[in-house]
Amino acid sequence: MACLGGVAPLASHGGTSPGGFALIAADACLGVPGTPQSATGGTSLFTGVNAPVFSGGHLQGYPNTKLKELIAREGLLRKARERGARVGFANAYTSRFFERGRTRHRSVTTVMAETAGIPLRREANLKRGEAVCRDFTNRILVDSGLEIDLLPPEEAGARLGRMAGEGDLLLYEYFQTDVVGHRGTFEDALEVVEGLNLFLGAAVAGLDPECDVFVLSSDHGNVEDMSTSSHTLNKVPILLWGKGLRESGFSSDSPSILDVSRGIHALLGCR
Repeated sequence: MACLGGVAPLASHGGTSPGGFALIAADACLGVPGTPQSATGGTSLFTGVNAPVFSGGHLQGYPNTKLKELIAREGLLRKARERGARVGFANAYTSRFFERGRTRHRSVTTVMAETAGIPLRREANLKRGEAVCRDFTNRILVDSGLEIDLLPPEEAGARLGRMAGEGDLLLYEYFQTDVVGHRGTFEDALEVVEGLNLFLGAAVAGLDPECDVFVLSSDHGNVEDMSTSSHTLNKVPILLWGKGLRESGFSSDSPSILDVSRGIHALLGCR
């Protein structure tokens, strides 16, 4: 399986629908002129609200105050938790992130987790096998001087699959595809995507297609077109695996990234 970069929510809950794969080409532009960007794209992905329209355009980088307030109200993790779901965010944060205090930049997913009351996982969680780095091999942490073991993609993926079974909804964010799309070569992109394939394959192997759902999507295009270092106007994937593919609510007449949050809510509402 391939990915354009972004996020991989893992939903786990009971059911008997047959497993399988489905791939939906989803619009990330959302009817707003310009190139999709991370602040509004991520907000749209995780709230089901058209954030570029809400903000008056595509905003890059980290969410501003207006978007943070929207995420706090409508974020997927908070809404799912309010409905009684056991939710989690798999990504690990380093001590350096917390040391920056109020000056630290907070991504869409960080704001969503914090406003949902979900404690951010730390280095200690990562070392105990209770978290996954945004670079699942831990290479960026090792290169920064942190004493931690490197992980093969398959081992990291198996860890994520195990973690998914501990609750109803687990979110993992991966954006090395975005990083390499901006700064890397075609060969770099192939290496990243090949590792991601191994990682995701191992994660899915730890799930049960009769009662689990795997969802992979992105908030914008990037690494699929290495002729440019910027984001693209291309459609992004919504890759689905497991139960509930036909009745999950992900499909619409005009598929977009807004369907990700809506589809997961529909699945959790069927518990």
